[in-house]
Amino acid sequence: MKVVTRGPKIGRCNICGNYGPLTEDHTPPKGNIRVSQVEMRHIVEHLNAGAAVGKGRISQDGVKYRTLCSVCNNTRLGSEYDPAFIDFTGKVAALLNSSLALPPVIAVEGKPQRIIRSVLGHIAAQGLDRFDMGAIAKPMRNYFLNPGAKLPSSVSVYYWVYPFQKQVLIRDCALTDLTIKNHEPVSLWLMKFFPLAFMVTWDKPTNYAVDAPNLGDYRSLGIDDVVQIPIPLRPVKHEFWPEAPTTHSFLLYGDGAIGAIKRPPRKPRR
Repeated sequence: MKVVTRGPKIGRCNICGNYGPLTEDHTPPKGNIRVSQVEMRHIVEHLNAGAAVGKGRISQDGVKYRTLCSVCNNTRLGSEYDPAFIDFTGKVAALLNSSLALPPVIAVEGKPQRIIRSVLGHIAAQGLDRFDMGAIAKPMRNYFLNPGAKLPSSVSVYYWVYPFQKQVLIRDCALTDLTIKNHEPVSLWLMKFFPLAFMVTWDKPTNYAVDAPNLGDYRSLGIDDVVQIPIPLRPVKHEFWPEAPTTHSFLLYGDGAIGAIKRPPRKPRR
């Protein structure tokens, strides 16, 4: 399945809906990772190497979508929300890369309200022409655009340590777990990159338990409130959880669900 990330130069912003020039949003932000050439494939091919045919979509400087206006991309994300997100994930990465003997749970200082908005904004940037004011998207969009708003009670933002190099970006995914009563599907967004993974759910079935801490627990804090955010280091979740099907679950993905792998630099010609 072809991966498309470059929308028109002029269009409707995926987040605010304003029509005008569109800019490229790096997902995750450039401050989180060392930008390099990546090969992108739809998540189905990413999970099943045997299904891959030929090369995936090549991007010279990381995964990016031309889908956001300059205000949402450069001002709201770039200036207002991303710095807290980059600082938080950078502190986690530094600890994981250190030679320190770490306890099972570490605590990292962060601003949850800005971190959550950064996560939501970058996942919302995925997919071309995806502005939507539906019952699901509208509350999260209003929260993102209004720094004084509280995270809707129906939204959860789970996170866990992700000590792997592959990136996973999924918008539009429905997970059906046969162990859930009535097999009610779980709608989720996903962003995974070293050192952390983030999964957003809304209106999650009450009997579907997620074994991961939830940034939504801080939904009532102010935009600049600082807390010590716990990061469980053990046990490490499977690299392909939750996007890979299991013996008791299956998933449906939209076109914007991709996996990205850093490509090694070309060897110089002799």
